[in-house]
Amino acid sequence: MQRAAFLAPIALAAAMASGLCWAAAAPAPPTLQPSPQPSPLTAADRVAITVALSTASSQGLPDVAVPPADAPDQALADAAIAFAIAENGLIANPAALDRNFALKPADDAAKQFGAARDGGRVAAWIAGVPRADPAYLALVKARDGYAAILKAGGWRPIPDGKSPKLGASDPRVPLLRDRLVAEGFLSASPAPTPLLAPLLRAAQDANGPPVAAPPPEPAPETLFDASLAAALASFQDHHGLKADGVLTAATVAALNVPAEARLAAIDANLERARWLPSQMPANRIEVDLGAPDATLFEAGAPVLAMRAIVGRPDRKTPTFVSKVTAVKFNPPWIVPADIAAREILPKARRSPGYLARNDYYLSGGQVIQRPGPKAALGYVKFEMPDPFGVYLHDTPSRTLFAHDKRWLSHGCMRLEKPRELAAAVLAAQGWDRAAVDAAIATAATNSVPVKHQVPVYVIYRTVIAEQDGHLAFRADVYGWDAKVAAALAGR
Repeated sequence: MQRAAFLAPIALAAAMASGLCWAAAAPAPPTLQPSPQPSPLTAADRVAITVALSTASSQGLPDVAVPPADAPDQALADAAIAFAIAENGLIANPAALDRNFALKPADDAAKQFGAARDGGRVAAWIAGVPRADPAYLALVKARDGYAAILKAGGWRPIPDGKSPKLGASDPRVPLLRDRLVAEGFLSASPAPTPLLAPLLRAAQDANGPPVAAPPPEPAPETLFDASLAAALASFQDHHGLKADGVLTAATVAALNVPAEARLAAIDANLERARWLPSQMPANRIEVDLGAPDATLFEAGAPVLAMRAIVGRPDRKTPTFVSKVTAVKFNPPWIVPADIAAREILPKARRSPGYLARNDYYLSGGQVIQRPGPKAALGYVKFEMPDPFGVYLHDTPSRTLFAHDKRWLSHGCMRLEKPRELAAAVLAAQGWDRAAVDAAIATAATNSVPVKHQVPVYVIYRTVIAEQDGHLAFRADVYGWDAKVAAALAGR
């Protein structure tokens, strides 16, 4: 019933009770036109919907009750729409959780379903809803394994202690062995046998000359041997640690992160992945804040990878989608007002001549840095519209790319290979690396519009399914895993 028709009798009764006389002369309510009925779902539509709904668990989504084959059309339609909504994220509005979460686009699944139904394309539409990204599906599969570990009680913590040398005995070895077996870094084989005992027995059996008794060997179950050290090195490599096979305090701390916390991190990364398009553009730039690094994809394959420097934990780089609209060579830096007030101007007051020495000048109340070798933006800036005022650019501080911890900027993203990226972005317009170098050599500021604008996805990954079947876990530098996991738990 429409709202106007529903409220008309209430208004009439209220008017009569108050003694007003206009009700008798009120015009008759308008005749309501029935809404057009949607086309009935075909048998193929019904099958396609039920098949898609049955994939919910393999998509990392909560179990969905699949309506029976003879369910009313509306039940199937509602279930299909709910499934499509969940595929785009279980958190309805990530930006309300954190303003830096600006990746998830507005998406009207009900409208899409209605259009598909009107056009006789329901089966094709629902078939395209489940994600086909191999990295996403691999993470979903790995999640099942960690959920099973947690259900079985997780893993036991390993006590602190001195790092054992190779071939030495350590009472923590059985726990370490079990721990590495749990995540698949070591096979569940029997403990190693002593190295010298078999040789001694063979010599005695052959009735050879007497063999001196060897020194006492470590008990097999506590032996820190080469296979265990190799498995530990693989674990370290997948957890952002120095892969030296040494049981350091940092390694013990990583081993002792509870299975529950690992599973929550996986869930947070799956949720952020659902905020991305189910099919990413074949040509794009991805900046991963969790690494941090940047990658150019062409025809769906990575063709240029580089390290990046991104926002400090107190000046986080947001996650969002944009596009490169222009490449600016020899860009000046118009210093944001808060950075000027907090950093540049105090230095100028403490040290007369600071502005001139660093190529800054004042114009219209703004602090501006001239292009050149001291310019904070380096020689290349990639223009891209976004609500946060951040962008990709070069930097004169090249040595910082050698650091593993590169969360160092005010929020913009500095690139290790900006000239190579500029040449690739402008390649369709006849540019190459020599042309980029020549443009920079002029020392003139020049903005070149990009005719085929390249999408840019700024993302945050702390768990990645790698080719060897293991997961790589990174530090949650921005603390976003905990925030997303808490929101998912509170749904």
